[in-house]
Amino acid sequence: MHWALVLAAESSDKGGSFTDLKLSTAIWAWVAFLTTFAILSKVAWPGLAAKMEARELRIAEGLRKAEEAEQRARELTEKQEQLLAEARQEAQKLLADARAAAENVKNDILHQAQEEIGAERERAKKEIGLERAKAIDELKQVTVDLTLEASARLLRREHRRLAREVVEEVATRL
Repeated sequence: MHWALVLAAESSDKGGSFTDLKLSTAIWAWVAFLTTFAILSKVAWPGLAAKMEARELRIAEGLRKAEEAEQRARELTEKQEQLLAEARQEAQKLLADARAAAENVKNDILHQAQEEIGAERERAKKEIGLERAKAIDELKQVTVDLTLEASARLLRREHRRLAREVVEEVATRL
C-alpha cells in the first residue's frame, strides 16, 4: 500500500493531476484491493459471517418461540373461555338445583304445617267433643239432682200432706 502512495506522488510531480488514470496506478489499486479482500476474507469475514448466521439463528429461534408462545396463549385463552363457560353452566345448574331444593323444602314445610294444623284441628274437635260430653253429663247430673231435689221437696210436701191426712184420719178414728 505504501508503494501505491509513492507512485501516486511521483506521478503528481511530473505535472499530471491526481485524477489522471494510469495503468500502473490502476494495477496497484487492484493489487491493494485484492490483498485487502484476501486478508478480510480470511480473517474478518468468516467471523462476521458466523456472527451474522448466529444472529439470524437467534432471530429465527426468537420468532419460533414467539409463535409458540402466541399459539400457547391462544390455546390457554380458548381453554380459559371453555372453563369459564363450564363454570357458568355449573353455576346455573347449582342455582337451579338450589331453587328446586328450596321449593321442595317450602312444599315440605307447607305440607307439614297443613298436617299439623289438621292434627291440631282434630285434637281441638276431640277436646271440644269431650268438653261437650262432659258438659252434657254435668247438665244431666244437675238435672237429675234438681229433679231429685224437686221430687224430694214435692215428696216431703206430699209426705207432710199424707202424714197430716194419716194423722187426721187416725185422729178421727181415735
